Amino acid sequence: MSRSKEERRSEIQKILLRKEQAAVTELADSLQVTPETIRSDLTYLEQKGFLYRKHGSAKLRVAMIDMPMDIRMQENADVKRALSEAAFDLVKDDMVIYFGASSTMLHLARMLVLRKNIVICTNSLDVVSAVTESRHRVILLGGDYNRNGRRTYGQTGVRQAEGIYYDACFLSMDGCKGLDGPATQTTDEMPIDQLVLSRSRLKVLVTDHSKFENVAHYQYARFSDFDVLVTEKLSAAEKKGLPVKTIREIGK
Repeated sequence: MSRSKEERRSEIQKILLRKEQAAVTELADSLQVTPETIRSDLTYLEQKGFLYRKHGSAKLRVAMIDMPMDIRMQENADVKRALSEAAFDLVKDDMVIYFGASSTMLHLARMLVLRKNIVICTNSLDVVSAVTESRHRVILLGGDYNRNGRRTYGQTGVRQAEGIYYDACFLSMDGCKGLDGPATQTTDEMPIDQLVLSRSRLKVLVTDHSKFENVAHYQYARFSDFDVLVTEKLSAAEKKGLPVKTIREIGK
């Protein structure tokens, strides 16, 4: 990488750290380069996890920001579908299951038309939408509404969830770098995830490999709390640091 690229991308990072969001045209004018060059720089920085892009602009991606669901759904879509397929055979007829508010769960939820008599409990409006055409019973937990994540949260939903015992729960994470378990970008997801884990017979964590390098501050569990981890191919060293009973890898 040339020095000019390094300097330009460093300047973009400084601008976003200061302003949190900037338009492509604004960055191009500020750095005196073409919008095409800026788009290339933003693609690189997005792949590095520094920002995410939306509607001709870039927004700083930090642990305290809850990424909008429509952005999450675009990230690693093929991988998320493959992860869902790998997790799907853990779902059996007549189960009571919980799905967390994750873009990966949407792919898995759509596959439930192939199962019979499932009770689906979730705090995700997108999961509810994904199973609308099925004949399964759906329990949407109540509470306050998180617009970015299109999910509910708070004690109302926690009290509802306390009255249910789950055959299986399917949860995800925003990151875990430096931690011994999955973590989220915001605190509002922690109470429901922790409660559901304590009331589930089978505990499944579904995540793509990139999340292992993401920083997230709010850890809701340890890896050892899960029965199954569904993820991409891991190295021997990575597996050694993951005390999960069963690891299912895609891409093998």
